[in-house]
Amino acid sequence: MAPEAIHVDVFGAVVRLPRDLVGELRSAAAARAGVSSRHRDLSLVLDRALDSGSATLTHGDLRALTAIREEEPTLADAVDELREAARRQAG
Repeated sequence: MAPEAIHVDVFGAVVRLPRDLVGELRSAAAARAGVSSRHRDLSLVLDRALDSGSATLTHGDLRALTAIREEEPTLADAVDELREAARRQAG
């Protein structure tokens, strides 16, 4: 049985996101994969996370998520949570 929450590592900080939300982020990234290799890479990372239950994000993944946030306001809260985790770890 697949985990209900996906553990997303953002520079050492782990954020738990609902599985369906990770799926939405993956779909949004996949929709932009033809335009940006960062989006393609992010969609692959999130796809693996849906199978394994965890993911580790890179700086490029966060940049792709920021672009998704601008185009998909319904995903803003999740992206903001991941970006805040990155800021906490950096500072």
